[in-house]
Amino acid sequence: MKKTYKSRPVIMAIPTIFFAFPLFFLIKTSLEKRGIDNYIYVISELNIGKNILNSLIVGVLTVCIVVAITLPAAFAFSKIKFKGKNILFLLVLMAMMVPGISIAVPMVKTIRTMGLFNNYFALILPYVALNSPLALILSKNFMDGISNELMEAGMLDGCTVWKSFLHIYVPLAKPVLAITSVFTFLNCWNEFVFAKLFMQKETMQMVSTIPIKFQVDMYTNIPGLFAGLVIVQLPVLILYLLFQNVFREGMTAGAIKG
Repeated sequence: MKKTYKSRPVIMAIPTIFFAFPLFFLIKTSLEKRGIDNYIYVISELNIGKNILNSLIVGVLTVCIVVAITLPAAFAFSKIKFKGKNILFLLVLMAMMVPGISIAVPMVKTIRTMGLFNNYFALILPYVALNSPLALILSKNFMDGISNELMEAGMLDGCTVWKSFLHIYVPLAKPVLAITSVFTFLNCWNEFVFAKLFMQKETMQMVSTIPIKFQVDMYTNIPGLFAGLVIVQLPVLILYLLFQNVFREGMTAGAIKG
């Protein structure tokens, strides 16, 4: 047993080094030729701060809407009996099978009809539609792991179903809220196709389209590009470092029922 515990750091170090190598290569390349000036160029000349702000606005609003929709729906699917529940949940599962790129053409027509090009909601609406199924399934699985007796006890104390949801289940759902929020935000932050199609003005572009700024004719500023990618990933890294304990707890949310 002692040998096993002693060898554990070595075993854990192998995948850590493997996954850290791309990050090391990214930072190393970003400092080539002009060093730290590559970062100064990206921040001062390319208006990358506006791109980050745009992505933050879209990501945060999308997370709020997805959570507001999927958490009550998950509670209903898990704890309330109603006709057609299994069919509706099957439709949700089927929605997960639809790749986002397959709805690009109808989405372009819809956004053009609504006049939402270069508007935040041009991205928020499809992002909500694409991220809600997974968030709903994760939340429902978590709700399934919470005893029905809690709602029954709450109703005996005078709570309605809605109050039981707000005062009992929502506080217990913090781990799954964390994991669905992080996954949804990352999906919004890294999405490229819709961001490129719907945000054509320079001031409305997202962080995922930043690499295009480094392509001039047949030339690509590789160190500048990598410096931009490092800056783009910093908010995501900070987010994980701040909430890593909640994130790990959320990864196992609903895994054990009882």
